[in-house]
Amino acid sequence: MNETIPYKYAYQTNRRRMCWAALGMMIACTPATIYDPARTSEADSILMAQYLALSGLVGAYFALGNKFADWIFA
Repeated sequence: MNETIPYKYAYQTNRRRMCWAALGMMIACTPATIYDPARTSEADSILMAQYLALSGLVGAYFALGNKFADWIFA
């Protein structure tokens, strides 16, 4: 993986920004769902799929993100 990513620092920065954007989307969607559940009841399956995908993305970042941190600053 070291050879396929030419700009390792930019790669990690972009992954970190993507993770924060996903967390932000989850944080913004949760109060909206709690505030007006009748309005979001039609999109129940879409919201569940969104949470599943975003939590998988964030979980993968935290699970695999620290594994490759050694070669960035070495």
